Amino acid sequence: MSESSLGVRYRGAVAGVASPIAYRPCLRYDFTDEWNNLGYGAIRMDGSIWACSQNIQWTEQSASSGLADLIIADEVVGAYAGLWDSPHASLLWFNRPVGPVDGHDWRLVETFLAHHRHAELPCQPVLAEVPAGYRCAVTMRLDCDEDVESARALWTAYREMGAPFSLALHAKVLEDPTHHSLPREVLATGGAILSHTATHAPDWGGSYEAALWEGSHSAAAIQAVTNQPVRYAVSPFHQTPAYARAALADAGYAGCIGGIIRNDPDFLMARAGVPPGSSEGFIGHSQQCMLHGDCMLDGDDPLCIFKQAFDLALASGTFLGYLDHPFSERYQYGWASETQRVEMHRQFIKYIQGHDDVLWANESDTLDFLGDRASVRVSGYGSWSVHPGSANSRWQVAVEYAGTTHPLGTEGIHL
Repeated sequence: MSESSLGVRYRGAVAGVASPIAYRPCLRYDFTDEWNNLGYGAIRMDGSIWACSQNIQWTEQSASSGLADLIIADEVVGAYAGLWDSPHASLLWFNRPVGPVDGHDWRLVETFLAHHRHAELPCQPVLAEVPAGYRCAVTMRLDCDEDVESARALWTAYREMGAPFSLALHAKVLEDPTHHSLPREVLATGGAILSHTATHAPDWGGSYEAALWEGSHSAAAIQAVTNQPVRYAVSPFHQTPAYARAALADAGYAGCIGGIIRNDPDFLMARAGVPPGSSEGFIGHSQQCMLHGDCMLDGDDPLCIFKQAFDLALASGTFLGYLDHPFSERYQYGWASETQRVEMHRQFIKYIQGHDDVLWANESDTLDFLGDRASVRVSGYGSWSVHPGSANSRWQVAVEYAGTTHPLGTEGIHL
């Protein structure tokens, strides 16, 4: 793990809710400069929309309204977020054009809109990311870059522990019939199969045309093996440029999983939904948490960071998506053995299962629900109408408003 000395420290709350993440380094990596297993993006200093806007300090009068500071080694070096209340208005401010849109601290924005001073000021309904009745949700997958059958031991462990299992298939691997059986067995036991491109080309091949070919050929190859259509994709290297999103939608996909701190920051979002620049109905979901041997920590608890990632999802009401890769002859992703890898997965599952009101879902069911959530229609002002859209999932969307949470039934609700 490595992180910048400059970071954001939260010290206030909104409507009684503190930021799920108390301290957020501006840059943080668990593996080279690619993975931040805690899920958030980078706060830059380059003048972009992802950067802090200005070097600004708290005045004596404004310091009490501060929610978050920029700090270096516990020394406050600037202002990052504040909340001001007047008799007839409230103002939530972030020293960054995009605010906390790429981190768990986005929960403060949701709380501000849905609940802050709801007895005095207008509020707006906020659609929770996880289904009604749950505190958070978890989904996992294996990205089968070079092998599929070697995932069997891990699949067996997940079945024994009652946790859903998903495979993202690289179509090139399926040219070997050895790898045909496990995907079919996964589907037959309630798991999910996703596309992981035809050739695993960086940036989906570098153009719209290449991405369209990658997506189309991969879906056709997988369907030929499983006899099931493929509705969702996983980006190679987690690179998901805008042209690839458009190409995948045109190839018939309903969504894509990506998100990585190195690139495409507009895809690495705190909440799933229609990615920027994408067509309505195409869902993006950021799943940056990589359960790899390369990321195991020394000491008493090698899974410390992964448990922290789950704790953040629990505190922020998030769908936590994590991934691993099957072994291959070339690479074992830092794992000492299959026995070690299976044991670490078992321990992580056991930790998650030790918490109440947590939903486990395979990747397809996850994205089906998130697509339903994105299709919900909200209208009005002061008096609101909330109506469901698509109904691909068996779970209900939860609507937060004015201090309460309502399940969204088929008839909709009026607030």
